[in-house]
Amino acid sequence: MQKLLSLPPNLIHCFHELEEVNHNEWFCTSDPIGSKLGSGGGTTWLLQACHQAFAPQESFNDWIGREKRILLHAGGQSRRLPSYGPSGKILTPIPIFSWERGQRLGQNLLSLQLPLYERIMQQAPAGMNTLIASGDVYIRSEKPLQDIPNVDVVCYGLWVNPSLATHHGVFVSDRKSPEVLDFMLQKPSLEELEGLSKTHLFLMDIGIWILSDRAVEVLMKRSLKEGTNDINYYDLYSDYGLALGEHPKTEDEEVNQLSVAILPLPGGEFYHFGTSHELISSTLAIQDKVRDQRKIMHRKVKPNPAIFIQNSSTQVSLCADNANLWIENSHVGEGWHLGSRQIITGVPENQWNINLPDGICIDVVPFGDNAFVARPYGLDDVFKGALKNETTTYLNIPFSQWMQERALTWEDINGRTDDLQSASIFPVTASVEDLGILIRWMISEPQLEEGKQLWLKAEKVSADEISARANLKRLYEQRSAYRRSNWKGLADNYEKSVFYQLDLQDAAKEFVRFDLATPDILKEDAAPMVRIHNRMLRGRIMKLHGDSNYKEEEQSAFQLLRDGLLGAMPSRKNQPRLDVYSDQIVWDVAPSASTWQEGGQIPLPTLSIREEVLSTWLSN
Repeated sequence: MQKLLSLPPNLIHCFHELEEVNHNEWFCTSDPIGSKLGSGGGTTWLLQACHQAFAPQESFNDWIGREKRILLHAGGQSRRLPSYGPSGKILTPIPIFSWERGQRLGQNLLSLQLPLYERIMQQAPAGMNTLIASGDVYIRSEKPLQDIPNVDVVCYGLWVNPSLATHHGVFVSDRKSPEVLDFMLQKPSLEELEGLSKTHLFLMDIGIWILSDRAVEVLMKRSLKEGTNDINYYDLYSDYGLALGEHPKTEDEEVNQLSVAILPLPGGEFYHFGTSHELISSTLAIQDKVRDQRKIMHRKVKPNPAIFIQNSSTQVSLCADNANLWIENSHVGEGWHLGSRQIITGVPENQWNINLPDGICIDVVPFGDNAFVARPYGLDDVFKGALKNETTTYLNIPFSQWMQERALTWEDINGRTDDLQSASIFPVTASVEDLGILIRWMISEPQLEEGKQLWLKAEKVSADEISARANLKRLYEQRSAYRRSNWKGLADNYEKSVFYQLDLQDAAKEFVRFDLATPDILKEDAAPMVRIHNRMLRGRIMKLHGDSNYKEEEQSAFQLLRDGLLGAMPSRKNQPRLDVYSDQIVWDVAPSASTWQEGGQIPLPTLSIREEVLSTWLSN
């Protein structure tokens, strides 16, 4: 199943290397620079580019019907989530869920999205070969999927509160035929939804659309200028979508004729990661989904549930007042003073003394071979608007006020001033010490003359240039270095960490990759299942190292399991008794044996399937 991604231009040349995926299964490109294609036009561009890359000698109709594909739109400027603009929102690292088993420490939004999309496409009928989804959402569903009807377009939706539906697309169906789309609305008002409620049902569009080959053909036809291969702006949702249904809102004879089915996603959950606020609020909502302490293995209690730290070195003490705090790929030293409502990303190892006000964020981006760009910003900044406009905010205040407080003139800003996203205001430096001084001057110490002089002399780039020129390999290398140190900390503090609920196969590979010492054998007072996982992990690490002693660790794991099973058996012995006649034959089918563990079932192993069992346990 092929994956097609529309990504920021700077990510395309290194995506496969950074994510360690092959070129045949993963195709990525970006929209033409300077063009606005919309989600429909962007789909056409992505399909055309993939077809030319893999099968230019084959007709498009033959190619599109040969294989199922998942299309993810993950490009854009990321104005509302600047911290992950350079690498794209779709590669946003997502913290391990406190209640989940078998997750990877290096997981991101992309790796969490894909399993559901793949499950849907495996179930899709023949001829429905294209799934389109958005790259800045995480949609969960643990329940079995319903049958997918063989129609031209299938759209998944969620039952939601009407107030939430007003911010999204809405599928409207007659109460008598809820599976059939009557018409689609874009961001309807509450009054509009209330007026429909007596006769209609509505589901919020979550951006998962399956198109038949015919529907793809029609979409592409509408995206192209008539008689050419030039792509027009065409939106999948507001143009194509509004022309679908029994009573479509716009007239387009060819689109109007497409058959459409609306499916509520069973047990569906929708989390948006499109803005800085949503980065924190959606993560908190996921973590807060399960509160049953019996399903949470680790014993660490955070001073505030809305504190998220990953791939980082943090040397400050946090308290309940540090609410809505996100630290990733960063070093926060003893000289830092943090507040609340803050996102800190990309900060290299430092010895700064810095006071970070509430609502102020820091993003540091590697530039070139050894330089960094300082990009502080406000959590509420949208990176939009002319710099002289009083409604254009930077660091949560009007940009003109920021300039006035630092005694800057318009002559001090080179280049464009008509759009904050394009304004060259972020300084480049190769000195980590100077980087700290610049950030202090930019965020909270406007009278720091050394900071002003460094800023005036430095090369300065815009947010657009940061995304276009960021050294993503260095960014990933820094993240990996922090993660390496995190692995040891998680293992040493396993009682209070998520270590033994991770995908231990992945953990074993990481320990070998980073050349980390194998975790010690746990003491007998540790929980039985944790001890089993510990011996299995040790065995897998040894095996990857080529150490033949790994079999002893595996045997110890099974011995611990055996002891646990026997210990759970009743002490009273059952005496056998003959309950059949001598001429009777008894046939029996042995069920899959199982036993309990914290949070679920584990298969009872036999020697013949030991490897399979080990793989299953290590991944759960």
